[in-house]
Amino acid sequence: MSEYEYKLSAVVLVYNGEKYLRPCLDSLVNQTLDDLEIILVNDASTDDSLSICLEYARDYDNVRIIDKEINEGLATSANLGIREAKGKYVILVDNDDIIPSYAYEKLYDKACETDADICIGKANLIHGRYQNEINDYERNVWEMERTIHDPEEFPTLFHDAFYWNKIMKKSLIVDNDIKLPTGAIYADRKFSHTAYTYAKTISIIPDCVYLWRIRKHNKNDRSLSMKRLETWNYINRIDSYELDLDHLTNYYKNYFKILMRRVIVPIKGILDGADFEEVFFNRGGSLLKRECEKLDNVYDNDLSNIDNIYIYLILNEFRTEIKKLLKLDLKKEDKIINENGKSYWNLPIFRNLDVNVPDELFEIKNLLPQFFKINHLITDDNLIVFDEIEIPKNYDIKKGEILFIGRTSPYDVLDENYLSFEIEKVEDDNRNLYHLEIPIEKLNTFEIYDIFFKAEYEDKLSDKFRIPRFSIKKITDESTQIQVATTINNNMSIASELLNKEFNIVCDAEKLKLLVKEGSGIKNALKLYLKNTRTGESTRLLLNSEKSAYELEWKFFLDKKSNYKFFLTVFDDVGRIEKNIPLNETNLYDFKETTIKTNDNVSVNISANENGDIRLNSN
Repeated sequence: MSEYEYKLSAVVLVYNGEKYLRPCLDSLVNQTLDDLEIILVNDASTDDSLSICLEYARDYDNVRIIDKEINEGLATSANLGIREAKGKYVILVDNDDIIPSYAYEKLYDKACETDADICIGKANLIHGRYQNEINDYERNVWEMERTIHDPEEFPTLFHDAFYWNKIMKKSLIVDNDIKLPTGAIYADRKFSHTAYTYAKTISIIPDCVYLWRIRKHNKNDRSLSMKRLETWNYINRIDSYELDLDHLTNYYKNYFKILMRRVIVPIKGILDGADFEEVFFNRGGSLLKRECEKLDNVYDNDLSNIDNIYIYLILNEFRTEIKKLLKLDLKKEDKIINENGKSYWNLPIFRNLDVNVPDELFEIKNLLPQFFKINHLITDDNLIVFDEIEIPKNYDIKKGEILFIGRTSPYDVLDENYLSFEIEKVEDDNRNLYHLEIPIEKLNTFEIYDIFFKAEYEDKLSDKFRIPRFSIKKITDESTQIQVATTINNNMSIASELLNKEFNIVCDAEKLKLLVKEGSGIKNALKLYLKNTRTGESTRLLLNSEKSAYELEWKFFLDKKSNYKFFLTVFDDVGRIEKNIPLNETNLYDFKETTIKTNDNVSVNISANENGDIRLNSN
């Protein structure tokens, strides 16, 4: 390890994080990478964070604390932790997030294999108790494994400004005096992007290495990313962008083409009040005008049609037209004009002489959900059929896929529940049609899937979006084993209820257990209950840490001379699908009627009634 004592130092930025700190630290101390240093920088927390840190430092030799007496902010803590790190590589961690157990080993192994100064992995989101992919521009950075020696080879890299999904050589940071700017809320951008420009080798892996918790329910506990329409937040964003520009545009002159979208993302806020509108145009609009003057062909970029149209309108001071466009429900704006081998988005301002937006900005170059149609979705107990999938006539794709992305519990690995099915071209002279049939046996045992479409191209990065309900003309759902549903956001989900012989009931004097069949794919989305038929009270069986059995101790629920029935609750808070299913003999393998005596001397009989539903009786 030469002058370094560790392979990697993880610097955890701790400030009033008691609510989420334990899961974060648990994920760190259980990393599969050996020789890992964990530095907890406590920024004068006023809650119980320091006590939690002290507990982990006492129990683990590789955990140490830097306890600051004065609160100085995230950037100061990060710079201090990096300076004190004893690892060859360093990584920063926010105290409310989670790191998959394999993450640091995969990043370190790839960095060593390529002698990378920086190694980057994918991040997913945690919303409440469930996990989702990030489907913004950052996704294109992590789409495939690659190693680059100059960011100009892959300018999309600059969409990723996060500090917590990448390991960096400490020598890279120290030798080039790379620091997080103190006082800046969005300090990660300057830090990460500057490091890119000094790195000789940057490697990217497609594995998920970070779970980013998005807090939005409690106004006082919301994530910074959820406050982008607040005036102070937008000012800080613009400040962080301007910090970036001098160094980066000298190094990579087209950098601002990546940054433009960040400037305009909060544009809807101008409808909420005059204060935000003035800040948006005075700060964001001014920055846009100043930097676009330095660019050749501003609209030769990887941004969407609507982003480029907004940029044109901002640069030309069409505020009224911007507000009219913002008030449209763009999901309903699906009219297309096919002309001279091209397809144009026929928005109300298309070829409007008052604004004179160039036609090229309406030419469809990103496949949006409103341009994607499915004539008929059909399900039965054998197949899921996507019939007559239609894509704009002049829009060529190399490969199209329907993706089923399972909604796992927060800390599971989302990629393990990710199914992909390639659509097949249908010969038709007038329309661009595709077809897909999926055997339902391909789905996991018991899961709810978010349904996406992904389009791959020869000459550019892929498009990917959630399939909304309005994209599907007709649904015929005749399956008893899956359920097609629309979420509260009007997106499509499919719930798999394939529970054929997945459990077995095993009892002893202490516990009731439902064993899970090995390899069944059971996820935490399944909830299993016992209901007292006399009182109506329900008690949940909990899935153990090995995910091998649902368990419940008799002492927690069992009353003498009572009858109970088993039932499964299907996805009661995912996609707003709610359905109770009785546990039946068909769900059990090797089921036999069972009678036992508990430690409290209660006689318990478990049997099936005439319908095959499982019942528990006590005497």
